[in-house]
Amino acid sequence: MSGASISFVTGSGAIGHNNREFIHENVDKDRVKNNINYKEEKLYIAYEKCFDQAVERHNERQTRNDRKIKNYMKQIKDSGNKEKLFYENVIQVGDKYSHGFGSGNEDQAIDILDKYAKDFQERNPNLYVFNMKMHLDEASPHLHIDYIPVANGYERGLDTRNSLTKAHQ
Repeated sequence: MSGASISFVTGSGAIGHNNREFIHENVDKDRVKNNINYKEEKLYIAYEKCFDQAVERHNERQTRNDRKIKNYMKQIKDSGNKEKLFYENVIQVGDKYSHGFGSGNEDQAIDILDKYAKDFQERNPNLYVFNMKMHLDEASPHLHIDYIPVANGYERGLDTRNSLTKAHQ
């Protein structure tokens, strides 16, 4: 077994790339079929699951219609607070030389990433994973995890919100 570092990078969140809705030139088209799909859920459905009950509770307490939330996902998207609809982490074992395809260590990388993927949601219950893929069609195996941070316990406004800082508490 070969030792290797693990890189954990915050990605920009390119769902179309992750789901192979389009193919970049660095992708081996013959290996796309080998990619592993752990979860693929539409973002708006994930938002409904995570926040619809909180929005309903919030709206029931409002006496003024202008304070009711019509679409929480749109509210986050249009927010001037630089809030993100979702976050992405990209995880890779080693690099394309030590654990890339043809290195002889790619199976080790795949095994490590597979275990990490399968346990991620359990280890991070406040990060709702709606899209997760392992790419086996580029130079080296790597994992894309797309999630929404779900924070609870707010006393004003929505009691459950998209908040990365409070989701980690």
